[in-house]
Amino acid sequence: MDTPSHTALGREILSTVRSDLYLSLRFLDAALSGLTFEMSPLIGSSATDGEKLYFQPRYLFRSFEENPVLINRAFLHNLLHCLFSHLYLEPAQDRALWDLSCDICTESILDSLDIPCLRKVPSSLREETYRYIQEHQISLLTPGRLCHLLEGSIFYHQNMLLLEQEFCIDSHQFWPRDKKDPSQKPEQHRQNQEKWQELGNKTRTSMETFERRAGTAAGSLLQMLKLSCGSSMKYDRFLRRFAVWQDCLRINDEEFDTAYYTLGMDLYGNIPLIEPLEYKEEKKIRSLVIAIDTSGSVRGTPVRRFLSETMAILGNSRRFFNHMKIRLLQFDTVIQEEILITSFQQFAAQADAFAVRGGGGTDYRCVFRYIEGIRRSGTEETVHGVMILTDGYGTFPSSPPACPAAFLLADFLKEEYGSAREPAFDSLPDWAIRLRIDEPGLLSERSCL
Repeated sequence: MDTPSHTALGREILSTVRSDLYLSLRFLDAALSGLTFEMSPLIGSSATDGEKLYFQPRYLFRSFEENPVLINRAFLHNLLHCLFSHLYLEPAQDRALWDLSCDICTESILDSLDIPCLRKVPSSLREETYRYIQEHQISLLTPGRLCHLLEGSIFYHQNMLLLEQEFCIDSHQFWPRDKKDPSQKPEQHRQNQEKWQELGNKTRTSMETFERRAGTAAGSLLQMLKLSCGSSMKYDRFLRRFAVWQDCLRINDEEFDTAYYTLGMDLYGNIPLIEPLEYKEEKKIRSLVIAIDTSGSVRGTPVRRFLSETMAILGNSRRFFNHMKIRLLQFDTVIQEEILITSFQQFAAQADAFAVRGGGGTDYRCVFRYIEGIRRSGTEETVHGVMILTDGYGTFPSSPPACPAAFLLADFLKEEYGSAREPAFDSLPDWAIRLRIDEPGLLSERSCL
């Protein structure tokens, strides 16, 4: 067969595989369309770069004829690498161990899905590997945790080659790892990463709301999506959730027709037929509430760092309209302090002088009652979003608020004060926007996986 025939047949097979996966895993509807197909004789089986899904033609045709489950699993294996952002995480020094760890994490999810089109009898080595991991009390696998467990372990060094043969389903040669490599395309990789972040959020939302039965059956997948999507979000992009459209006094070059302007100047000397628009519609943040949970688990120093970095990013990203309103709240079971901020100078002063007020339990309802009070106050002001810095433990309202609500769960609070409690990421209600913060250098684009 010629190459065009290989390509056409390969794409037809992969389209069929995608349809089968969609029928079994409807919550992956958006993600399954995230990769285009391409045949590549340069790889052993399959691979992805975050944009395309590559298959070796002979491997594809032979496996599809003998056992289509292998192609279904390989397709989904590559897709999960993208959804979990494995392509964009900083790899460990031992690249072979890092690749194996990524593959074990992905294969463990596939083995946990009780789906006929993915069902495969696990080998004795695979069962022994999962048992070894469970014995070390790792309930949720991530490449970083698995690398730390296997590195230097006798089990890994005794079975290294066998583990690679068992779990390494795809090639990772197209992953964007070396940022100094001149052949890399950083802008394209950044766009692909943002695309998969968005697809991961959509998949997680679908599993949590519209596909609850699927979410229960695929608990490990949902947990991984919560972890990966909640931790590697660029803060500037995160802030777009609270932006609204509004007209601004600014020359609008995009909607200005220079042809009529030039024609008037040519015909009448100095009288244009149409003037540039003096206003432009822009999408920015106008009103925002930042609520700090000042219960017993929170103290001043890390919160000051959080406010300082937030202030710096808001100022540099030009995300606010000129007439900004930020309400800085401290709360535990009641609102302890309210400060209205209308300039970045005020914001900087508050960040430097922040002192904790409160120290009791945590009741998030008081924040949303405060926002509802603004709405009913008779003023024309509208709060467009609320960000709550907390550890996730407290009493939530029974119904979603009228504005977007983001919970910023802070691991660094636990580390700062020696609390044994992990942030309660899974306790948040379905309507909550989640962002996980793991260190005081908190708002850069990074990942805790």
